[in-house]
Amino acid sequence: MSEINPVGNISIIPSKRNINFKAAGIIPADNDYDVFIKKQQKEQKKAKRKQNIMTGLQAGALLAIIASVFVMLRNGSGMGKKTSELKEIWSDLGKSSKLDDLALPDSLKKFTASFKNSVDNPEVLKNRGGKPTKSVLMYGPPGTGKTTFAKALAKEFPDSKFASLDVTSLGSEYQSVSERNLNKAVDMICKEADNNPSKKFFVFIDEIDSVMMVDNSLSAKHSNDMLNEFKKCFTEKLGKRDNIITIGATNLPIDVEKGIALGGKKLDRPMLDRFSEKVLVDLPTKEQIINSVKFHYKDSSLVSDKLKTDSAELKAIAEFLSKKEHNTSFRTLDAIYDATAASIKGQDRKVDVIDIVNTIRNKQHEMNFTDAEFAKLLSDLKV
Repeated sequence: MSEINPVGNISIIPSKRNINFKAAGIIPADNDYDVFIKKQQKEQKKAKRKQNIMTGLQAGALLAIIASVFVMLRNGSGMGKKTSELKEIWSDLGKSSKLDDLALPDSLKKFTASFKNSVDNPEVLKNRGGKPTKSVLMYGPPGTGKTTFAKALAKEFPDSKFASLDVTSLGSEYQSVSERNLNKAVDMICKEADNNPSKKFFVFIDEIDSVMMVDNSLSAKHSNDMLNEFKKCFTEKLGKRDNIITIGATNLPIDVEKGIALGGKKLDRPMLDRFSEKVLVDLPTKEQIINSVKFHYKDSSLVSDKLKTDSAELKAIAEFLSKKEHNTSFRTLDAIYDATAASIKGQDRKVDVIDIVNTIRNKQHEMNFTDAEFAKLLSDLKV
């Protein structure tokens, strides 16, 4: 049997046999073999030129993408996300709560007195061999009012300024961009503090645990470099200015003695030790919750006279909310107060006990109480 030798995109059969190409439909009837081959070669060259053009376009597109990435890196932005623009960091303390407005437990009252004395009289402490409070780490469950407490502390000092630094918003998939954003924000604060040496500057860093965790994984270089950069900013910039007080906050349960957070995650020990004070801002006590409920509903113009005068009903509600297993935070209480007021909007009446009960029932999943516990509350209230 004859071999088939490939040539280009067709196969040529040796012409030992008398093959009728016209009958086979391989070449046109009025063309000879040479014309047919030349036509095939022409088509091949045309296809190759087209392929070269497409390859060139693809290479150009690739170069354009590389150039775009370079420009984004140079300008300090991430892919599809602007990270070079810093959010407004200064907060107006005018409408924030004062310390006297807060129902603080004895532990925080004691800390507050010590803190104010330290900030007001740093030289006295130094002369006695002590160190003024330059930084505070607030830790505890979410919704316990760490931000509110920090602002209230700042408000105790006339003309003080309060900066909120969200380290999670400074991040980028590019290490250099994250570090640049961090330094840019800190430098802005330090410049303002240098220009106003008589004022106190409070720098509140929420979710500070995001830059305090020790990461030993293979992909940890970015986070560990960010941690090291944060240490430098904390110590060499914020820490060296007498009129700057840094307050870090975390919602993670932390053992400050062991330097361990939830799930056994380790905090950077040197970074943890840099904080002058470490303060637990915990869930409100039973007494705080009872006082808050009574204070809010007894003094509210939206509450019915019957509810104001019936201390037994308010006490039953407060007792229910204050159970430890319900994890009632100040944020939970505020949400209940706001939702109760909203429930009667547009109605010609005032808040009554049934409105509060309905609002609490809508919080069942969040507060983790059982149907039996709620039924007991209804029984106590006789509703």
